[in-house]
Amino acid sequence: MSQKQPVPTGLQLTALDPVFRERPNEYLDRLRAEDPIHRDAELERLFLTRFEDAKAVVSNRSLSVDPRKAPDTALRRAIIGNVPPGAFGPSMLRLDDPDHQRLRGLVTQAFNQRAVDAVRPRIRAIAEQLLDAVTDKASFDVITDYAAPLPIIVIAEVLGVDAGDLAQFKRWSDALSQNFNPVRTPEQSAELVAAQQNLNDYFGRVVDARRGRRGSDLISALVSAEEAGNRLTQREIVITCNLLLVAGNLTTTDLIGNGVLALLKHPDQLAKLRASPEFVPNAVEEILRYDPPVASALRIALEPFEIGGMEVRAGEGMTASLIAAGHDPARHADPHRFDVERTDTSHLAFGGGAHYCLGAPLARAEAQIAIPLMFERFVDLRLDPQHPIQHKRVPGFNGLTALWVLTA
Repeated sequence: MSQKQPVPTGLQLTALDPVFRERPNEYLDRLRAEDPIHRDAELERLFLTRFEDAKAVVSNRSLSVDPRKAPDTALRRAIIGNVPPGAFGPSMLRLDDPDHQRLRGLVTQAFNQRAVDAVRPRIRAIAEQLLDAVTDKASFDVITDYAAPLPIIVIAEVLGVDAGDLAQFKRWSDALSQNFNPVRTPEQSAELVAAQQNLNDYFGRVVDARRGRRGSDLISALVSAEEAGNRLTQREIVITCNLLLVAGNLTTTDLIGNGVLALLKHPDQLAKLRASPEFVPNAVEEILRYDPPVASALRIALEPFEIGGMEVRAGEGMTASLIAAGHDPARHADPHRFDVERTDTSHLAFGGGAHYCLGAPLARAEAQIAIPLMFERFVDLRLDPQHPIQHKRVPGFNGLTALWVLTA
């Protein structure tokens, strides 16, 4: 009798593993069935695959997102890096209240529904221009030519920085995504450090310029808030700008790319969307459930904690798999079926609790505009068999590096 294979663990549960990268649910379904709250000894964390467990963790405001409060583990070292004590300056993504609430409150107005609705015509205009540039091409890469530049241009305009710097923004963003890689190579670490310094220098210069001449952009608003109430330091403004630039483009690129791929692989659902455009908002939520751009969310227990009958030690990290949560059959009937008319599209793609994604309204708007517009422009769009679909090799993210399509 053959012995049962051990469940996937450690780096197998990241995009560094080829099976997980291409077919994550092969591993996640097995974990959910056999070990839904998996104690991962390799990366020193609990790994959660059930929807209700993941929701309970990401929504719990008593849990921490600050890696400085965790013991010295592989995940902590990946996020903080080899920096001296006190030198790690986290963004609001890695801050607990009250600092998180203070920073978040200053930028919320730029991302509320009213502000996003006002920028929707501009999002469409940018998308139209990008599609104009590929209209005469027999094939093109959806990621490079469309899904990547669109959100970078949008967030650059919100911040008030030069969209002409798009190429270097993209390079810096890609390098910074390695911050979530617990086994970075020396070259990747060097690129990450250089990108962070370049971004800090860039935004430092922009902030200094705004002190002399304000505009209607978000950086001007952050500078004014700092001077009026002495609530933001120069460093905090720069770190916040870094976060908004990087988070504002990487994940939305993945959302658009994953959505285009899902529809091309499910032509019956694409036909529904073309026939009934009113399904677009629901289709975007289904994309977020089916193939979310963020693979997982980390929380740290500050005191002993229990989840799903498992004891969590103080200081222990919990990784909620957002991909697995969206495919939990206890929550969704036939979870591996992509259905733009699904009535329950509940997902955790934007996290939850105090750290629910600040940019969710903007990401939704960009996807709701960009995805159907591409299929309106190219009625015969289909996957290009000459180019393999390429997924990212970056832990924490779930997206594509290339998605080549034929236009006729």
